[in-house]
Amino acid sequence: MKKYTILLLVITSFSMSCTEDKLSEHEFTDQQIAAKNLAGDWGAAFNIVAPDIESADAIRLLTLLFTVDENGNPDKFLSDGSLSTFGNKTGSWAWADGTTTTDVVLTEVGPITSFTISYSDNIDTITILFNAVNATGRGDAIGSYQVSFQRL
Repeated sequence: MKKYTILLLVITSFSMSCTEDKLSEHEFTDQQIAAKNLAGDWGAAFNIVAPDIESADAIRLLTLLFTVDENGNPDKFLSDGSLSTFGNKTGSWAWADGTTTTDVVLTEVGPITSFTISYSDNIDTITILFNAVNATGRGDAIGSYQVSFQRL
């Protein structure tokens, strides 16, 4: 009987520790889940809506990289292919507030420092919306942009 009691205690403690591990793996906030889904390279811009043809052409080669830290929180942001949008610099990204999973703010990049993002159901495409100076860098007219990207 004593053997069975000890065996039962060992099995119970093992199953409890497995349950605790599984729970801790899934205790992510909506923002952490969204950040992990967004992490990676995005490019091959399509469905570009811009104030003019020149601006659309200027952002056609734009690529974006989002990273997350070891806890699944937003970390680094890098853009390439369009100097006049994000400056082809490495910066950081964050959610605009403690509840959003669609409003992104950027630091150490520019002139664009924020945008709104939406995701496809299977998270293989994203669409960003932002207001900016003409993407060709000429003129001072502010315009609204919408650009979709594929996961690379």
